[in-house]
Amino acid sequence: MSLGILIIVFKGIGDVLLTTPLLRALKTGLPDSRLYFLTRRPSLKILENNPRLSGVFCREDRPLSAIRAAGIDISLDLMRSASSGFYALFSGAKKRLAFSHPAGRLFHNILPVKREDRGYTVFDRLQLLEPLGIPHAGPQTEFSFKPENAARAGAFLSGAGIRPGTLIVTLDITSPRKHRRWAPENFAMLADRLSADFGARVIFLWGPEELDYVKTAMSAAKEKHLLCPDFNLSDLAALMKLAGLHVGASSAPMHIAVSQGIPTFTVYAPQNSPASWSPPGHLHSWAQGELSSLSSEAVWARLSAHVKTVKGEPV
Repeated sequence: MSLGILIIVFKGIGDVLLTTPLLRALKTGLPDSRLYFLTRRPSLKILENNPRLSGVFCREDRPLSAIRAAGIDISLDLMRSASSGFYALFSGAKKRLAFSHPAGRLFHNILPVKREDRGYTVFDRLQLLEPLGIPHAGPQTEFSFKPENAARAGAFLSGAGIRPGTLIVTLDITSPRKHRRWAPENFAMLADRLSADFGARVIFLWGPEELDYVKTAMSAAKEKHLLCPDFNLSDLAALMKLAGLHVGASSAPMHIAVSQGIPTFTVYAPQNSPASWSPPGHLHSWAQGELSSLSSEAVWARLSAHVKTVKGEPV
């Protein structure tokens, strides 16, 4: 009988995306296993089309009975919290893994100590597979979408009159954490320079309760840019798949862009480590500094060099 494996991540969209390489590693190492994911409602779109999953449980639906009915043999708890530990303990799993933490023994029976390698956070998460003898299968995150999502994204670009060969840039100026927000007028300047210097068509992204903030930033721009429609996360992933670059704050859209293999440029506050949150490799670059004083010219110098690198032009 195939093993039932439950992965538990309650945090945000980015955290769920950064855990998807575990699914690939598990299906590579245990191809007959049944994989299940327990998360919160905002992240369901990230997982609903993932072909590696046999089921997704929503914490808000009180899914414990459904989890137990699924036949769970192994749980992987990435949260190290009492609430996630509760689901692991009562899932029915005989092997319950979590990284070592003070209350871990109350819920789990396999508690490896996480090495602080200070590299890309995906590799940190993949360490939880080591006690099972399962090697990782690469750090690439995954977000699958349906043909109808691709059709909506394509129709938007076609309706905007974007011609083939045009550099499409998605721009995310928002973050739920205030310390990660660079001034909107600075992002407007980057959008203008991308348009003027590289002929890019820049698409401003927005999410719930962000529309007025984004429209204010667009009004500060000198060039005419595009406003993303009211897309869901799957539509957004499909749009990013058609883009050539994503620029913005350290937030969920950056991780969605990475999942689609798109180059990124991220503006980081001092509190956040680029080495932890941006994947390694030449496709991803950043600027970092105290955001209240980080100049748009300094960021543009790094961004323009990155665009040339991505396009294969001399810097």
